[in-house]
Amino acid sequence: DIIHDHSWAGYPYQAKREWPQLKLLHTLHSQMPYQTKPVEKPCFVAASQAQADYLKRECGFDCRVVPHGIDLSLYEYHAEKEDFLLYLNRVQDEKGTLEFCALCKSVGMRGMVAGEDIYVPDPLGYPRRVMEACEQSGGLVRYLGRIPHDYKLELLQKARCLVSPLKAPYLEIFGLSLVEAMACGTPVLVTDQGAPRELVMHGVTGAVAQNYTCLEQNLTVALQCGPEACRKQAEGFSRDKMALEYLALYEAMMRGESW
Repeated sequence: DIIHDHSWAGYPYQAKREWPQLKLLHTLHSQMPYQTKPVEKPCFVAASQAQADYLKRECGFDCRVVPHGIDLSLYEYHAEKEDFLLYLNRVQDEKGTLEFCALCKSVGMRGMVAGEDIYVPDPLGYPRRVMEACEQSGGLVRYLGRIPHDYKLELLQKARCLVSPLKAPYLEIFGLSLVEAMACGTPVLVTDQGAPRELVMHGVTGAVAQNYTCLEQNLTVALQCGPEACRKQAEGFSRDKMALEYLALYEAMMRGESW
């Protein structure tokens, strides 16, 4: 039998000790959930090569890599864009929400700030600062906060560009919103913090800036990218492709492989 654990921290290892014949595949959804291996052969799976490299470097963990996938049928391609930039992420410092507001004001483009602002490290502080920055923009940047899925799709389809100003030392282990945007035909401007370089083709489907201070100089590159190329890139991260790669790992484990 194989158990595939998708929890953030993982919990079935006690069962694996009690029933040694049990095979456990654990997909990691955070940078470093363990200080030491919970068992000798945990069969970890990372969502990106950047995450796998980090876990190998920091913890000595070996990981196979299976990128996340989305149901592409839920993300309708939309070639016509409106003239605004979109921030779609948790409203917190490491995600660079204030830096997004500053970018919009610096280049004079409308901006929309959408994302989780309750279940974040500083729910009473940082989101309030972002709201104040939006209020001080004279209507240029609009704060939306948490939004329903349908509205999220509408914004992803209509935005000129999705902007993700990730800040060091934060490591993005994947970046589903980047794939969702590209699936809708929307290019992405993102900082080089982990997995984004594996998702976004610089100059083709968006731009990968060295850090958040380089966003403005890379915005033109992202805005020149065509929606067709974005959609084609996103098709490489389909739900079906992800499922097939996991099936290959299950089959390998049934043959006795472990790592």
